[in-house]
Amino acid sequence: MNVKKHYESHLGNFYTWMLGDWVKKSEEFKSFLERQNLTPKFNKKAIDMGAGNGMQAIPLAELGYEVTAIDFNPQLLNELKHNIKERSLPMQVIDGEITNFELWKDINPELILCCGDTISHLASFAEIKQWVQNCYSQIIPGGKFILSFRDYSKPLQDQERFIPVKSDENRIHTCILDYADEAVSVTDLLYERVKGNWEMRVSSYQKVRITLAMIQNLLKEIGFQIEILEDFQRMNLIVAAK
Repeated sequence: MNVKKHYESHLGNFYTWMLGDWVKKSEEFKSFLERQNLTPKFNKKAIDMGAGNGMQAIPLAELGYEVTAIDFNPQLLNELKHNIKERSLPMQVIDGEITNFELWKDINPELILCCGDTISHLASFAEIKQWVQNCYSQIIPGGKFILSFRDYSKPLQDQERFIPVKSDENRIHTCILDYADEAVSVTDLLYERVKGNWEMRVSSYQKVRITLAMIQNLLKEIGFQIEILEDFQRMNLIVAAK
């Protein structure tokens, strides 16, 4: 199953629940931006690629950025629209693929970010490279590029492949990973209590098997200067400058 269909038919229905306290995580991201002085400096324009429910887009808008939020999942886009309306935040919301350059090629932002391992959802490393090149071409001089993603360099073996993600009295979510040379197959297994009975829902999709070194080398090759590299919310987070 492709990524978009996986989200529409399965993961998008419980993604925000899976995140846990997303408001707290959003506040943590806002604090990170403030701590690193990643507030608006030039034209105030920012693009959040794979914005989801707004966990990064909302703090950007609160800090004064004019945010364009792009995502392909209708469930999460509906949540995003609700969240920004609830906070009375201005934001342009676009329903589409982040790889569709026509959707955002004329914005010329000072900041592009893509968080939550979204880049691994693209079709191949070649597509990731083309997308990063497009981002570089659009960011204004002195602007920033923020990525957060997982490092898949070390394959999980045997029972390590079964990752308990979250559970409560009505849901149990387990993620199962299977590694190939250039891809990771991800299976989201959900047990959900419906009218007193447990039902199983399962769906799989593939991620590109990226590593921290691959992304660092790619950014440098394209022309970015890496300024910050740290672990943030259990992912590698890079801030690079044009």
